[in-house]
Amino acid sequence: MDPDINKADAIYSVEYDIDSSDLLCSGRIILTKDFSLVIYADGKNMQREEFRCDFNEIKELSISSHIGCASLEAEMKNGDSVRICRFTQSCLNQVSEFIKAANYYIETGELTQIHTESTVCPKCGKHYIVNTQICPHCSNKVSIVGKFFALGKKYIPAFAFSGLLVLITNIINLIIPQINRVLVDDYLFPASEGVEPWGDKNPVLMILILILLMLLCYVAMRVINIVAARLRNKTSANFVNSIRIQLYNKIQVLSMSSISRRTTGDLIKRLTEDTSVITEFIKSETVWIIEVGVVFIGVLVYFIATRPLLTLFVFIPVPIVIFAAAKFWNFIHRRYEKQWRLSSAANGILHDIIKGIRVVKVFGTEKSEIAKFSEANRKLAETSQKNEQLWAVLFPLLGFIVGIGEFLVLYFGAESVLNGINPELGHSIIGKPLTLGEFTQIMSYIGFIYGPLRWLTSLPRSIANAVTSMAKINEILYEDPEIKDKENAVEPEIEGNISFVNATFGYKSYEPVLKNISLDIKKGEMVGLVGHSGVGKSTLINLIMRLYDLNSGKLLIDGTDIKDISKETLCMNIGTVFQETFLFAGSIYDNIIYAKPDATPEEVFSAAKIANAHEFIVRLPDAYNTVVGENGYSLSGGERQRIAIARAILRDPKILILDEATASLDTETESKIQEALQRLIKGRTTIAIAHRLSTLRHADRLIVLEKGKVAEQGTHEQLLKNKGIYYNLVMAQRQTTKMAEVKQ
Repeated sequence: MDPDINKADAIYSVEYDIDSSDLLCSGRIILTKDFSLVIYADGKNMQREEFRCDFNEIKELSISSHIGCASLEAEMKNGDSVRICRFTQSCLNQVSEFIKAANYYIETGELTQIHTESTVCPKCGKHYIVNTQICPHCSNKVSIVGKFFALGKKYIPAFAFSGLLVLITNIINLIIPQINRVLVDDYLFPASEGVEPWGDKNPVLMILILILLMLLCYVAMRVINIVAARLRNKTSANFVNSIRIQLYNKIQVLSMSSISRRTTGDLIKRLTEDTSVITEFIKSETVWIIEVGVVFIGVLVYFIATRPLLTLFVFIPVPIVIFAAAKFWNFIHRRYEKQWRLSSAANGILHDIIKGIRVVKVFGTEKSEIAKFSEANRKLAETSQKNEQLWAVLFPLLGFIVGIGEFLVLYFGAESVLNGINPELGHSIIGKPLTLGEFTQIMSYIGFIYGPLRWLTSLPRSIANAVTSMAKINEILYEDPEIKDKENAVEPEIEGNISFVNATFGYKSYEPVLKNISLDIKKGEMVGLVGHSGVGKSTLINLIMRLYDLNSGKLLIDGTDIKDISKETLCMNIGTVFQETFLFAGSIYDNIIYAKPDATPEEVFSAAKIANAHEFIVRLPDAYNTVVGENGYSLSGGERQRIAIARAILRDPKILILDEATASLDTETESKIQEALQRLIKGRTTIAIAHRLSTLRHADRLIVLEKGKVAEQGTHEQLLKNKGIYYNLVMAQRQTTKMAEVKQ
């Protein structure tokens, strides 16, 4: 191991897995603080150094693809080309991110953070749970459970009291066989032998008292169980409901980058199915855990105190079952984790198909979608079937092993009873002969302990499912949002001045979309953003809405850093109209008032009139109470757009963002929307993106973006006279329009 390199010295460090001898390895690519690029075939202990060079001698890093693998290569400043290492496809994502960050440093001299969405655990090399960074094998199960229950501390006393009630019922349950032993040994068995050891006591009365005592125990157990079950069900329902609300609230505050890493189906599954799994575990399995613990300890103490040798026969199967359960734990966990992944994939396909059903219908791909969903469900069914078949064999087998002790106790216990009745038969190996009452008591206790032990064999599956669900919920709840208010966030009266100061941003910092932009937009000004696809127009407005934060530089609103302004203040002062208008399943009135829940009906109607929406709304059968269906599919594109404009107007924002607000609309509809927009932009700072450049000709200023930078600024006429990028865009669009007209 090189003493000069350790984990603290690494600027960047990623894995690779094929060494110079073409053998699989656990290697590591390291860029050190002294800018040495070092390759170790043994990345864990940093031994077997295979390559080293001064990073400043490298001109560019690249990946070369081969059959089944790829290689990391370096073009040196002296003109040489060097192969550094090779790796399989499982390492491709991490090495690619390493190359991007390293090349960005070569180009700019700036170090950035590597964003690697690895699907493999670096410790054990096994796959994470799908759509998570959770390893089902290396994760600390105790920590996962502890973190989960820490979310509902206020419910712990109720759970503890419910557990105490269960404890009491089990203690009572252990007393009943003792009463039964007294009944048999002191009253029933002597009577059958003609012996009267009870003296002056009335045996019938004593039997009645003992029976009533057992009845009282049974009644007490049932009553306490009812109270415990009601309390447990109520508490678990409230607890999981609290978790669901916390999870939903957390999803609402997560940044866009966090949400975009997960599918909608996955988030819904965490909110519904995962919380349901935990509910069932709390309601059912926790009770059995308490019962197993109490009964096991109680019976163990009894046997050790009264029949130490018999204890051996009773508990012979226990170590075997525990050992087998421990051995099968990881295997079963993997099998059910795979089943969970396939279930999640099937749910994701179902969600996407239903959400995009119009596209499916339009392209006539119903058969292929049916085949896709059928294939996903076939894999799920096969895995589920194999898991259940395995369990159908494993569970009875472990149950049989558990029952071996029962047969041993039955034989030797019965032998001991017979020896006590007829001493001529010899002595029992378990010592003092058992009475018939003791024998029935012991058999009752064995039933108490073997029933829970048989259940214990199924516990690994339940725990595996519950812990997996808890880990997935914890991942969301304990994630730190990237975009959040500062503790001393201000709530200024926003006027609408916007300034970018040396602003640089990339969704990955080493792939900047906007580069060192400085730009001022004055309040009340209408600005159009122009440029080719991918130059950063939408990114610019995403930053103004603070869906993301800058990597460097500043974004100021009225001279205040946007990070210092509370998100609520920002949202209340920004209105947005997108090309793809989203309407909630509900009435038109509900969709308009969504922007301002406390608005009066008069304000809603006024906003609709300004948006040119009132006229078509009142013609509908239920007018403003018309239910528009999911995403407003019962309305035309222009109607949905005008409702969106009404929604933006109702908020009365100081800053208005129009993102392709009139794209893909017919001329007549567009003119109505343009008329509504002209009313809307008066007195507001407006930033517009439009596919049709002609719709921006009346903007106060056009900003042309090229390669992430501001290339040109000016009015429509000024930019045309300059005959630069904007001029070429306008000419190209006019040519396209003429060609379309000729074809018609």
